[in-house]
Amino acid sequence: MDKSIAQNYYSRIEIQKAILNFAKDREIGVMFDGYFGKRPDTIEYLSDVKQLVEKGIFSFHCSEERWTNPLLLGTEKKIEDRDNNRAGWDLILDLDGVDYIYSRLLGKIIIDFFTEIGVKNVTTKFSGNKGFHIGVPFEAFSKDCFGLVEGINESRLLFPDVAKRTVLYMLQELKEKICKAILEHDGGGIKAIKHITQKYKINENEIDYDQETGLFDYMKVIDIDTILITSRHLFRMPYSLNEKSGLVSIPLPNDKISTFERKDALPEKVKPEDYKNFEFLEYKPEYGKDGNKLLIKVYETLEGGIDIEKLEKQYQSKRKDREGKLQSLGGAVVEFEIDQDVTIEDFPKTISYALKEDFTDGRKRALFLLVTFLTSIKWNWETIDKMIDEWNKRQTSPLKKQYINAQMSWFKVREKPISPPNFKNANYYSSIGIPKEIVEEDQKAFKNITIKNPLHYVFIKLKRTELQKELEKKAKRAKKKIKTEKEIKKEENKNVK
Repeated sequence: MDKSIAQNYYSRIEIQKAILNFAKDREIGVMFDGYFGKRPDTIEYLSDVKQLVEKGIFSFHCSEERWTNPLLLGTEKKIEDRDNNRAGWDLILDLDGVDYIYSRLLGKIIIDFFTEIGVKNVTTKFSGNKGFHIGVPFEAFSKDCFGLVEGINESRLLFPDVAKRTVLYMLQELKEKICKAILEHDGGGIKAIKHITQKYKINENEIDYDQETGLFDYMKVIDIDTILITSRHLFRMPYSLNEKSGLVSIPLPNDKISTFERKDALPEKVKPEDYKNFEFLEYKPEYGKDGNKLLIKVYETLEGGIDIEKLEKQYQSKRKDREGKLQSLGGAVVEFEIDQDVTIEDFPKTISYALKEDFTDGRKRALFLLVTFLTSIKWNWETIDKMIDEWNKRQTSPLKKQYINAQMSWFKVREKPISPPNFKNANYYSSIGIPKEIVEEDQKAFKNITIKNPLHYVFIKLKRTELQKELEKKAKRAKKKIKTEKEIKKEENKNVK
């Protein structure tokens, strides 16, 4: 997403006010150009939003939990300290999948389910990319747990267990409806299964389709991400941009989810006043504590017969598999655009190590790692050719010149660079001899963020350096201003005397 899009959108006062109104009692997490700001953080005044806009913010995120004092988060020595700080939580179901249409189908089924059991305090929000958020505000639940969970008397203490159980219950109760909706959308029966497996490169055996019942493993293509949430989990705020799609996360009426189109969330189309009658997580007192109906159904049904930890691992495995399918469809493209000069001092340790190492195995993979990195940081080809030549000469068994020339020629004719392999891909790191501890050190080099690959490392380092310089400039200007004011006051006092 272009920086100017975010700047123009967030500069609108009505957008700033909408973000401020939703931020009350929540921990705030903000993303700039590819990296997260500090946590914990809060937004209490309109000036807070404006300052973030001036810094070049891309997206706003906030906690599902509501806190007495969000700024105390992270200082807790015990779980009890955080529990005491938690004032409540909102139940948010995060719908995601390989296709936006599938997420839309799932959202309609869940909304209908809430209607069937009598929960009317339900609201819907487009996530800004391929999914939706379905939410029930904390005010829709009683403050006490009315004996649902042994040892817990207050509903505010149920998080995140309540969210996980709700999802597990729905996956159990709604499986037939979900499978039926997806199959009907893609032509029905085996025809639909073939369409899905071919389009998303899934083995038919993996999808486990039963022609007699019409059931299949729909978790291969769709999911409710809420199953893996933990305390302090953040979600995209209403009216925040999605940095990948450039679209806005907007509220929408429950009955419009089936017809919603992504183009309706273009920044220039979004006007908060158009959504005032169906704001996300807005509680309507006339419906009372209708969320209790869901709690009773969830806890009574699953009581004593659920291993949440086991199911979390199961769903995590399926999510990784689904994300892998998506990545294989899209290819390895540069995700972090470097727009500043990069020096050797900015290199991550993995790259510095690879440049100096004499590889006994994996030289071709090491070459690929180095060239993808150097082209991604936009070094000129004369410098890259020289650096690779020097690297190859350091090898006890150098790669043939013809092989290197062929590889370099292939990279030179590409219109766009390829991102270096992610750190989690051991084939390009530990398997070729780069020590695991060096890889882990790069991954954890910056607080509150896990680095994906060497390019991401450079991107974050440059952005944080840029931000630090800006803060230092502001501090100097403020200090100078204070000094000037003191001098003026001193001069005035002198004149009075």
